[in-house]
Amino acid sequence: MENILPSIAAFGNPLWDVCITLPDNSVLSQFGLADDSSKEVTAAEYESLLKAVQRYPKEGCPGGAALNTLRVFQWLMKIPKSSLFLGGVGKDIIGEQLAHLVDNAGVSGRFKIHENLLTGSAICLIHGASRTLLAHLGAAEVYHLQDFTEEDRNNVKKVNLVYIENFFFSHSPSVVWDVVKLCETHHIAIAFNLSGSYLFEKNGADIVSLVKCVNVVIGNESEYLALAKSIGWNHNDVVGIASKIANIGIQPASSLSSSDGKAIRVENLAKWKKVVAITRGQKPVICANQENPEFETPVLQPRFVKDTTGAGDAFVAGFLLGILQNFTLQECIQYGCYASKEIIQQIGCSPPNYNPLGIEEVKMAFASST
Repeated sequence: MENILPSIAAFGNPLWDVCITLPDNSVLSQFGLADDSSKEVTAAEYESLLKAVQRYPKEGCPGGAALNTLRVFQWLMKIPKSSLFLGGVGKDIIGEQLAHLVDNAGVSGRFKIHENLLTGSAICLIHGASRTLLAHLGAAEVYHLQDFTEEDRNNVKKVNLVYIENFFFSHSPSVVWDVVKLCETHHIAIAFNLSGSYLFEKNGADIVSLVKCVNVVIGNESEYLALAKSIGWNHNDVVGIASKIANIGIQPASSLSSSDGKAIRVENLAKWKKVVAITRGQKPVICANQENPEFETPVLQPRFVKDTTGAGDAFVAGFLLGILQNFTLQECIQYGCYASKEIIQQIGCSPPNYNPLGIEEVKMAFASST
């Protein structure tokens, strides 16, 4: 077990999530918050909100998009240390607790510890089946090129796929571009999550440039509409957007590589070239690639919903695991939908304490639901 190399590395913002269940929408109204919204807040705003909800029941767990994905990935994979996470935390009790729980989840954490910054945290307000997320990034938004050490680089060189969240790219673009060039040189596939439509307001052109270089693009409808707007496309048809992005292909980020998607280590991505996935809540997932026209896959309906906080992150975990295990594209989407269904029946993005289904069992579940 100890000698198994990680198959995936992720760069993201590690956070400590505080999940709070609200009896009504009074707190949301007080702070002008909408159901299912997310935003970054100042330390003062964060403390003010925390005081307003202190009387409600709460649960804490590791969070942050990419870290959530890897924790669910480990649950699905069932082999410890199959994944590697890189990001920044503070030198504090919360940072230590987060690192400990990440290790317990089977993820290899390569954390840059910042002496004078607090570990980033997020408040997740659960109201019915909706959730509202407010994050104070703290140490999570500080990760410089020098923090990506030679040891880190050597570890990343061993993986088959690198996953990057747009939240991380927004504050550490130099690191991401360095990683992209490293991946091109060593034939490592790259998956990129658009993360949030508001990120395009300041960094739209840079995000478009990165999207052109990666093998897999993942996001929701609003994020793809923001991407299309940044590219200069004037239509709101997400199905058409998926197909057009897939047909952009994979463009090299440096003259060191002529990467065309054929030399990468992941067999099915070499065949599919660029893959685009659009999640749409309870509506079917839209997917497209250069080899096939866009198609839709229905989602599995859960028995009940406790918290949708990690739904998208869990989908990514199942989807990317399928890619790495050479599933068909339809199976990748189905496994992502299955992972998402299981996670929203927990509080926070917390992997269940039972074993996951295999892909054949998941396919049977899809067949019986149609």
